[in-house]
Amino acid sequence: MWLFRTGEDGYEPIILYKYSPTRAGETAVDFLEDFSGYIMCDGYSGYNKLKKAKRTTCWSHVRRYLLDAIPKGKKMDYTLPAVQGAMYIDKLFHLEKEIKKKHKNDFDAIKAARLEKEMPVLEGFWAWFEKQHPTKGTRMDKAITYIKNRRSDMMTYLEDGRCSFCNNLSEIEIKPVALGRKNYLFSDTVAGADASATIYSLVETAKANGLNMYHYLWYLLEKLPETDLSDEAFERYLPWNPEVKANLEEWAKKLLED
Repeated sequence: MWLFRTGEDGYEPIILYKYSPTRAGETAVDFLEDFSGYIMCDGYSGYNKLKKAKRTTCWSHVRRYLLDAIPKGKKMDYTLPAVQGAMYIDKLFHLEKEIKKKHKNDFDAIKAARLEKEMPVLEGFWAWFEKQHPTKGTRMDKAITYIKNRRSDMMTYLEDGRCSFCNNLSEIEIKPVALGRKNYLFSDTVAGADASATIYSLVETAKANGLNMYHYLWYLLEKLPETDLSDEAFERYLPWNPEVKANLEEWAKKLLED
């Protein structure tokens, strides 16, 4: 199950799931072929097939590799290189939180604040990185190799205040699928998987836009059979439409009265 979602650009969140029988990069190409903006993702090489998009690397994934390289019970041992690297990233996450809280959707200000406050931390991180020569085959070697292969992409987020620092938003949205797969063994057929992807897309996009999922689905099932299925008709029933939100409030009142 693939997940595509809008980023932190101030517009309405859209979360779309797509089933594919493989993890091949062609799935991303089919879905995002004409996309030419920034794409935040993990280290999966299949996204390299998106020739028009510019990749940004998830700093949460980098941090995980470093945490995996810390021996058990040694997370507070600041003499360990893996702990030192993780501390730099923790500082960046702290700054990201402060900057986003202060500037919200002022993306020029976010970019400027990142360059002012985060660049010194990044310079320290890369100075630390250059000094690392771990033993081949160790977890620390794996972490350093991961960072080395993505070094330029790790800095891309500084180019635009709308770029995300990590992939956590998507990680959160993929959890319902992972939990569901364990609870009901996913789907028996491709058609069933496609249907699941459609339902997940509706439900999670509705939730992200602050709608009551149950009321929204009920509302759609009541209204859409009476509506022609043109794009303009669908536009009136999208989760971020103010008319939908107003109708759902009335709908909820009616349900309570009934």
